[in-house]
Amino acid sequence: MLGVPIPLWKGTPFTVDAFRYGPIEGCLAYFLSHFHHDHYGGLSKKWSHGPIYCTPLTARLVKLCLSVNSLYIRPLELDTEHVIEGTKVTLLEAHHCPGAALIHFRLSNGQIHLHTGDFRACKQMQSYPLLLNHRINVLYLDTTYCNPKYRFPPKEDVVDFIVRTARKCLEKQPKTLIAVGAYSIGKEHVYVSISQALENLFEYLNTYKQQYAAVLAFRPTGWTYSGTTLDLIKPSSKGNITIYGKTK
Repeated sequence: MLGVPIPLWKGTPFTVDAFRYGPIEGCLAYFLSHFHHDHYGGLSKKWSHGPIYCTPLTARLVKLCLSVNSLYIRPLELDTEHVIEGTKVTLLEAHHCPGAALIHFRLSNGQIHLHTGDFRACKQMQSYPLLLNHRINVLYLDTTYCNPKYRFPPKEDVVDFIVRTARKCLEKQPKTLIAVGAYSIGKEHVYVSISQALENLFEYLNTYKQQYAAVLAFRPTGWTYSGTTLDLIKPSSKGNITIYGKTK
């Protein structure tokens, strides 16, 4: 793949999330949709190939975690139109990880392109003026869960489910340790290690045996969700260890 020329956005000298290819001939602006390794891969403190446009939060992560020279980092505020190389660019909240953005391009010829990056579709997006009032001519859709079988519940419902489940567990056994596997933005190897650690909860519980008598763990990831109604999800239990969202 590295030997294949990377096409620029039609009508622009831009690329999006293409840092792993190094310097790209003709590219005058590199865009980063969000700070996850499969999108920023290739960025490092050695980067010197051109300006990187992203949200302010992503910009801070690029500088803090990757030590990219500030001279190349160009933060763009959300919901604000910026003119870059003759193209009007607006970043919109993507409801993915912190700092993630949809990238809205209005080309000089009037064409509108939208690059989603990773995003979580929600009703709020239907009220974005740029999406509500303007026709998108070209859509670059970046999605893992395009198959209709992935019908995720609203985030609020998931949080409510976890709270209710935890409350019931604590009512039965007040001395329960609640463990939640979490993403650490930009440090994917950390949350992989955490998810692996959840398979060793007996040892984890043993370190707190003076304080807790049981462990209730949640592994919040779409990969293990199969469209089941939240209240019908069955946890994996063994002794005093209970895990919701354990990989099959």
